[in-house]
Amino acid sequence: MRRAALAVLLLVPVLAGCAPKGERREAICAIQALPARPGFDRFGAPPPGVEKLAQATAEVYGPGIAGGYGVRWWGPCGPSARSTDMLLLGPAPWALTKGGPRADGHQVAYGTCYHRREADGWRTVACRINP
Repeated sequence: MRRAALAVLLLVPVLAGCAPKGERREAICAIQALPARPGFDRFGAPPPGVEKLAQATAEVYGPGIAGGYGVRWWGPCGPSARSTDMLLLGPAPWALTKGGPRADGHQVAYGTCYHRREADGWRTVACRINP
């Protein structure tokens, strides 16, 4: 038990070193702290063309440390919407969060929330449940 705890403690700095730094990390954590929950919330109108452009050009982040398929680890942040599976950062000034609730390990709904960077920080402008 002690060895496992020691191994975890030794890995924490290594894993933190893999996380995004500086302004990128601040943006990711600020977006994660917004109250919008993809897959649950539905309001506003998605901005035309942003999702398609984001899927083609955005930096993609997720909760997994291993990543894969171009998905980077978003690193440790404070509180976040537990339903978020993926965060697409870009094209400026946009960011999208994607995800939804699960039941017994299966996705039961999936949605996208659209966030825009403004002079005073990030603001959610719309959330939709994907068809």
